[in-house]
Amino acid sequence: MTARLTHTHCHGAGLVVALVVLVIMSLGALALVRAVATGLLVAGNFSFRQAAVFASEAGSETAIDWLSARAATTDLFSDQAAAGYYASLPSGLSLSGRTDTDTRAYIDWDDDQCAGRSTTTCLSASPAMPIDAAGNRVRYVIHRLCRTNGRPDAAANSCLLFRSAQGASSNRGQLSYGASKRFDASDTVYFRITVYVRGPRNTTAFVQTLVHY
Repeated sequence: MTARLTHTHCHGAGLVVALVVLVIMSLGALALVRAVATGLLVAGNFSFRQAAVFASEAGSETAIDWLSARAATTDLFSDQAAAGYYASLPSGLSLSGRTDTDTRAYIDWDDDQCAGRSTTTCLSASPAMPIDAAGNRVRYVIHRLCRTNGRPDAAANSCLLFRSAQGASSNRGQLSYGASKRFDASDTVYFRITVYVRGPRNTTAFVQTLVHY
């Protein structure tokens, strides 16, 4: 009688252990599935981000072509808001749309009047380029890095200038289009191109390029 009870008790303990092991294995499998899913999600988001950055090159090249066609004219002395060009850099500008204590100007990237902000300056971006095969929408703005509009050499103006006796760029992140002026030591004004890309899954990328002529 005693041996039979002991035998039954051992079978009950084994069942409890098996259930505990089963629960632990199930939790481990669930954690593994979630880890794999998270890894796939991160990889997917990274690929969307990379695609958006690559798409920004088209915006930069379009902006550079626009500037190059007007580099030798006085068209760049004044704003051309419909093209997303501004002859001066406004104070307190937020390019990303984030707000801080000094923000006084925004870019209307999404054609929503700068998210309905009515007490600040709302600047137009360039017309949107055709959406690419990856679903990215590209726009840009160009700022001449000057304090005011008008001639860059005017007494009342102040501009960020580049000067090179060889007309070549020595700084990373900037492009020189003044190779034809190789022996011209005149100062040239910097232009800052900001490209905004909006892609699938609310992917957003901002890429900036400095150019001078």
